[in-house]
Amino acid sequence: MIFDERERCLELAGKVLRHYRTALGKDSSLRLLQLSENVTYLVEEKAKSRAVLRLCRPGYHTPEELRAEMLWMEELGEEFAVWKVSGAVDVKLRQPVSTDEGSYLCAVEDEEGQVYYGTVFTYLPGIPLEELPAKDQIPWFEKLGEVTAFLHRQTKNQSDRKCSAVEESDRREQLSRFHWNYESMIGRFALWGDWRRVIQRSGACGIEGCGPKLPESFGTVLERADSLIADRLRDYGKGKNRYGLIHGDLRGANLLVDGNTLGIIDFDDCGYGWYMQDLAASLSFMETEEEVPELIQAWCRGYRKQGTLEQADMDMTDTFVMMRRLQLLSWINSRSQAASARRYRDDFLEGTVKLANQYIQIRG
Repeated sequence: MIFDERERCLELAGKVLRHYRTALGKDSSLRLLQLSENVTYLVEEKAKSRAVLRLCRPGYHTPEELRAEMLWMEELGEEFAVWKVSGAVDVKLRQPVSTDEGSYLCAVEDEEGQVYYGTVFTYLPGIPLEELPAKDQIPWFEKLGEVTAFLHRQTKNQSDRKCSAVEESDRREQLSRFHWNYESMIGRFALWGDWRRVIQRSGACGIEGCGPKLPESFGTVLERADSLIADRLRDYGKGKNRYGLIHGDLRGANLLVDGNTLGIIDFDDCGYGWYMQDLAASLSFMETEEEVPELIQAWCRGYRKQGTLEQADMDMTDTFVMMRRLQLLSWINSRSQAASARRYRDDFLEGTVKLANQYIQIRG
C-alpha cells in the first residue's frame, strides 16, 4: 500500500485504535498529523488530545526493532523523570502506551493480507522548535546540547552495565536497531535512497520537469564531498566514546517547546551511529542559515555540561553536517509525498552544492 492513500491508512489506524480501548476509551477519533516516513494521527476524545498513533511504513523496521525503540524510550522516560536540564527547563519524552493485551506493538492487516504495525504514544503539547526564527532557537540549542549529552551518557552507561563481560565489538548490538553509517546514510544502497539519483534527474531541483537541466559540475562537487566524508569517517573510527545508540533525528520538527518545557518525540530513526550525528541532525534543513555557527556553539556549550567533547569530535562537525545534508537530499527525492520534502525541494540541491563547495575548500 502506498502511504498517500489516506482513506486506507485511516482504516488501518482505526483497526489499531481498537486495541487501545482501555487506555484511550471507546469513543476516540483520529486526526491526521503528518505523512512522512510513517503516518501519524492525533487521538482525540471529545476534542481533547489523548495520544499519538503511528502507523509504521511496512519494511522499514522489523518488529524487534520497533520493540527496541519502545524499550529505549521507556528507559529514558524513567531517567528523565528524575533529571532536569540546568536553568530549570523540564524535559519530557513521549512514552509508549500499552495495548489492551499488554503489548507496545499492534499488528493489523489490510484486505490483501499485508501486515502493518501500529504504536501509540502519550501526547505532548507544544510548538515545534523549527517554527521559531533561527535566532530564537539559539538558547534552546544550548538546552538541546545538554539533553543530547544526557542521552549519550545513558547509552554508554547502559552498555557498560549490561555488557561488562561482553566483547567491545558486541556492545552496540544490545538493542536491535539499524546502523547509521556511511553505507546506510549516503552509500549507493542507503536506507533513504541514493543521492546520486537526484543528480541523474533532469530538473534543477532534482525532480523531472523542475527547471533547466542540472549543470554537470553539481555531480562532480557532490562526489568530491562524498569521497572526503568517507575518508574522514574512516580516520575518525567507531570507538565506544564516539559511536553508539543515538536518537538520529533531533531536528526542530521533533522538538516541542511548551513554556519552559522541551519535549522530545519521534524515536523512529534511533539507531547506532556516531554521537556527533545528533548535532548534525539538529541542523537539518537549515545547514546554510547564517545562524548555524552560533547554533553549533550553543549546542556544544550545553553538551559540555553533561558530557565531554574532544577536539577530534569538534573537527568532525562539518563532516557530519555534510553527510546529513546528502542524506536529506536522498530523502526529499524518495519521500516526495511528505510535506517537508515538498517544502524544501526547490532550492535544496543548490544549497547542498554550495555547502559542499565550502566543505571541499576546508577539507579538500
